[in-house]
Amino acid sequence: MRILLGYYYYPFDFDVRQRVETWLARLRSHGYAVDGFCLTLNPPGPRLHWPELDMRWRTGDAELYALYTDLVTRLQDYDVFLNWNGINTHPEFVRQLPTFNVYTCNDDPESSEDLSHPVAWAYDLCMIGNVAAVDLYRAWGIEQVEFWPLGFFEEDYDHALTREAILTGDRPVDITLLCERESGWRRERLDQLVAAFPNGAYYGKGWPNGFLPEEERIPLYCRTKIGINLHNSTGPINYRTYMLPANGVMQICDNKSHLGQIFALDKEVVGFDTLEEAIEKCRYYLAHDAERREIAVAGWERALRDYNETQIFQRLVSAIAQRFTPTAQARTQEACMALNHWLRNRQARCRMKHSTVTLLRKVGSSGKRFIRRLLP
Repeated sequence: MRILLGYYYYPFDFDVRQRVETWLARLRSHGYAVDGFCLTLNPPGPRLHWPELDMRWRTGDAELYALYTDLVTRLQDYDVFLNWNGINTHPEFVRQLPTFNVYTCNDDPESSEDLSHPVAWAYDLCMIGNVAAVDLYRAWGIEQVEFWPLGFFEEDYDHALTREAILTGDRPVDITLLCERESGWRRERLDQLVAAFPNGAYYGKGWPNGFLPEEERIPLYCRTKIGINLHNSTGPINYRTYMLPANGVMQICDNKSHLGQIFALDKEVVGFDTLEEAIEKCRYYLAHDAERREIAVAGWERALRDYNETQIFQRLVSAIAQRFTPTAQARTQEACMALNHWLRNRQARCRMKHSTVTLLRKVGSSGKRFIRRLLP
């Protein structure tokens, strides 16, 4: 099974393209036939929100159609197209692709209306990072949908960490939380947490400490007893969910009912429904360190066993294999060549229509009647 993975290349503290391509190289070393394709226009840059994506598609936008032509050309040698971040692919285009097409999204439900909802229906399979959003996709009429955990990457944990170190080692930082603190309702909750644990380690946008340098993140986790995990709405849906236990941190996370579908509650992680409950549980486990360590080591073992990058990718491949049998490469190549011809014709028609509509808007009613007489 040959997979072309489309990804989002956005500005960040590190080079996202390099990070993704390095990850894909590691997957290839484990035997997976997977390569990358950047789906961002003018990278690194933002994704297109649905109204702009739809407008560019319908007006024959040169940049978007050039991206699609390049993608179709690359897909000649692949069986599966995986839109890893769910961006920049119009559903009418996706429905023309001869490959088995997989949509993934890790921004539901906050970005559903201008990211996933308008386009997910066009894909053959949806693999969703938020376990709480699977039923949302089904409510949209999408039957082929599964939960696909984010997991963690090779660079996201201390490979030298041992069971013994978690059970007996010193961790001088009681509480750690790395997240933004700018939205009003979120700031209020976080300030309540800080008031309860003023000596904790708090970093991110909006915090007095600012951002924690990337190279200091894993060392901080390895010095931390308890990691708090908060979400904007439903979840869990962030990398902290997996990185904290992978570094021997006992995680206390919201969205307790859905958290229990990822880790065993009170054995591998601890869940809560209210911030007051979270503060109470932090205090309890700081006072009962042996219990904290047992949960931390169980979470660490589970994370390394089930949520490492290889196991996570195998989960995707298995889900695809249940639904798809690769076709002959020659047929895919022929279909891609025909699709690029279709794209060129469609772009020309869309641009002519857009130009005509633009002209009609600029002229008066008499001019419109004259132009209509000239049109075929």
